[in-house]
Amino acid sequence: MRKFLTSVADVYAYDSSENLLFTAKTLLDSSIEVSLGSTPIHGGQGNQLQYVYYHTGEMSFTLTEAQWNLAILAKTVGQSTDTGANIYVEENLQITRTVNVLSGSVVGTPLASGSTATLYGWADTDYTIENGLATYRGEFTGQALAMTCEADDTIETNDYICVRYYAADADATELVIPANIIPSSVKLVMETQLNSSDVSTNQIGTVQIIIPKASLSGAFSISMTADGVSSTPLSGMALATLPTADTTPCNDVPYYARIVENIDDANWYDDVIALAIQGGDFTIASGTTTLIVWAIPADATKQAFIVDNAEIDFVSATPGTVTVGAHTGVITYVGDGTSVVSATISSKTSIEATCTVTGAA
Repeated sequence: MRKFLTSVADVYAYDSSENLLFTAKTLLDSSIEVSLGSTPIHGGQGNQLQYVYYHTGEMSFTLTEAQWNLAILAKTVGQSTDTGANIYVEENLQITRTVNVLSGSVVGTPLASGSTATLYGWADTDYTIENGLATYRGEFTGQALAMTCEADDTIETNDYICVRYYAADADATELVIPANIIPSSVKLVMETQLNSSDVSTNQIGTVQIIIPKASLSGAFSISMTADGVSSTPLSGMALATLPTADTTPCNDVPYYARIVENIDDANWYDDVIALAIQGGDFTIASGTTTLIVWAIPADATKQAFIVDNAEIDFVSATPGTVTVGAHTGVITYVGDGTSVVSATISSKTSIEATCTVTGAA
């Protein structure tokens, strides 16, 4: 079957406690790059190439979210967002003019916006805009604003101005970027479509790229243009991590990511051509032991893998010697003698493996 990885990924980020930090489902691009350094070793007459030492393997990723996503930026710089912030707000204010002073009271509560305790408000009028004059600046006393205007300004009592001032907004969301940026490390999951022209449904499954430890770069740029939309970037590098506990710890090596191809309606046993019981024939003197069953795929590019015993039917030919759990593979010594124990795929009974178990107390 011909398979094609199409479009962009959906991205999910989790912390070490599996809390979902953010999602990104409207990406413009999503890419990963694996690089590897090498050092050639030469020797002998003519300085022949004897060996190539490969090292410094790295994996990086670059994503661009079409939407504005403050949660992504927060994790990029190692921070969390807060609810409630001090921001500049605007309010329509009906004023009273007394000579060259405009006055009125705002609904909000002005705050000091600079290094002094003075509360400032700013406003333009038709006159300042038409004549290219500086914006008027006034001072608040509590919520009352007093602002000096030009003598020739035509604004009058009961007219409105749009006053801008600094105030608290309990509904705003704030991200503070520290001067000492320490980026977050997250678990990053990228999921995208797997398609094929050989089936009528087109999409045949998904591919997930799971990076257990992704160190975000701590760097981003926000580009705003008059005719464009600002996107949210995310980039970083994968960190080496050890596999979770398994039955073959001696073979464990650190890794950067797992790429998982998940075909819809596929079964793990579809291309399995044989089973093998680890260790083959053995002797048991007392107690119990658990069988480990390996499956061998027909595709030579696929590795053999350990099967979940719940997917296997186990039978002991001589239960008076040893018994076996029907779907656990737990061998229990009963008495001396021999018994052939079989392991068959429950959903594909044509595939079987056997071993001889000798009971010898």
